[in-house]
Amino acid sequence: MAVGRSSRPSGHAMANRTAGVVFLVTTAVAVAAFGLVTIAASETQPADTLTAEDGARFEQKLDSIFRHANTVSPDAKLTSLLEPEINAFLKFQGASLLPTGLIDPTLRIDDAGLVSAEAIVDLDVIREQRPRDWLDPLKYLAGRVAITAAGTVRSGGGVIQFDIQSVSLAGIPVPVQVLQELVRHFTRTVDNPNGTRLDEPIPLPYLITELQLSRGQAVIVQ
Repeated sequence: MAVGRSSRPSGHAMANRTAGVVFLVTTAVAVAAFGLVTIAASETQPADTLTAEDGARFEQKLDSIFRHANTVSPDAKLTSLLEPEINAFLKFQGASLLPTGLIDPTLRIDDAGLVSAEAIVDLDVIREQRPRDWLDPLKYLAGRVAITAAGTVRSGGGVIQFDIQSVSLAGIPVPVQVLQELVRHFTRTVDNPNGTRLDEPIPLPYLITELQLSRGQAVIVQ
């Protein structure tokens, strides 16, 4: 994920870059978003109370992030992304920007960098990508399945790191490597054909130096 230095992109480039910012905020995506509980059992704002106006506020803040990436200043620029705004954007404006096979992601941000996320993944898009042995959970699952992941997020110095603590598919605990494979699949691009590895530091785009997480929000520092 290279640092963006141009003005706000459009078309396919806009989709890729927007998805990149959303991924970093929600992997927590991963999607991904990406405490150690499922979204369904959390206090996250219910999907039916989210509005397009919430998502529009996220879009406006995303524009600010793009602009800040092109501005030289000795002062840090802070953009606060609220959990309802993130989830509303994923539900409304950002839904068409998500990779094929990733559906309805939602996010919860808690204190101490603790994040949990849930989405529907279409395993038919992924499971035939390579041969699978009998120990591989993806060998036995097909169709659209709910995935839940939780862990902690650390960032600083222009990179972000994830410590994934639990992953489940259709309510069944699975190894973290399953989430790793899904994230790599959904983050592959022409410039990054192998996708993103969650077990390595990930460079933050748009001159972002860190994400400051607290209950219900992520503050982007540029």
